[in-house]
Amino acid sequence: MYRAGKKNYTVSMKNAEASVRMEGYRVTSEMKTQCERVLRGETTTAEVLKRFSESVGRT
Repeated sequence: MYRAGKKNYTVSMKNAEASVRMEGYRVTSEMKTQCERVLRGETTTAEVLKRFSESVGRT
């Protein structure tokens, strides 16, 4: 379960993951972890995207 404050994002996260799979991609455990961190307010989407871009050599 993914919680941010009092909100439960479990269904939203599963729907987003299904959408990604339908596009032919897969969601890694690292991606799920980073999404949870964004939902908890520990980081921003921009910071996560920057980190992923740097990890694949795109800056």
